[in-house]
Amino acid sequence: MVSSKLEQQSLARYFIFTYLLFWILIGFTGFLISRNIPVLYQTILKNVCAWTPTFVLFLMFKILYPTTSLLDFFKKNFLSKTNRGHFIIVFILQTAIFLGVVLVYIALNNLRLESITFISASRLLPAILVTATGGALGEELGWRAYALNAFQKNYSPLKSALLLGLIWGLWHLPLMLFSGYSGLELLYYCLFFLLAIISVSVVITYFYNMGRNVLIAIWIHFLFNIYIQLVSIDLLQLLMYLSAGYLLLALVLFIIPQTELLKAGSENQKIDEIK
Repeated sequence: MVSSKLEQQSLARYFIFTYLLFWILIGFTGFLISRNIPVLYQTILKNVCAWTPTFVLFLMFKILYPTTSLLDFFKKNFLSKTNRGHFIIVFILQTAIFLGVVLVYIALNNLRLESITFISASRLLPAILVTATGGALGEELGWRAYALNAFQKNYSPLKSALLLGLIWGLWHLPLMLFSGYSGLELLYYCLFFLLAIISVSVVITYFYNMGRNVLIAIWIHFLFNIYIQLVSIDLLQLLMYLSAGYLLLALVLFIIPQTELLKAGSENQKIDEIK
């Protein structure tokens, strides 16, 4: 349970400030883009926006962790023991989802494999660098290292994952509204986007709780983001199939072996409380 009302208030303020700062930065970035600034600067600014959860964490750090140094916080979240095999398992699972999505898209649209356009080799490395230094690296210290752990003091891992997933998803609302869709398509886009984000939140929580190392959260987040960019197919359909794939994975991870997960989560929580 959250030890005090002050911690609950701090968590709420963290979310409010993260929303406000992100929306302000997104608005400023959108204004500069409308002024036709160079594409490189647009990319940098978009990545800066993605770092909002970490910026707010740093700004509020002494309030959120009054007895912990920033260095100790980094050591705890990046150097804690984790199973390297989990990184391979996650890669296999997310690759399988991506390939499954492509095959389903081809089958349902009566297409040939050769009609699908994949990202060129020359664009792959820049895409990896931009994706890795954006949301994957910039968000997870805030969302998982702080917010998820704060939620799990009061709620089960599954409920914590769902709550944080909803907050994380709605945080992207400005990006949804400026996605280019309108009307019913915009509604579908928002619903599929939220479903995908909440499902990914569940997957991240499952693997993060195994060792409380934020690197696994960054890895899962990165793979989700990069795979969306690897293939040129209709974004709305891509998001619909991806959300279904990650929802299925989340159900498998959290429902079938739930007792083992809750045990792992509670044991890690006890360790945190002792520390």
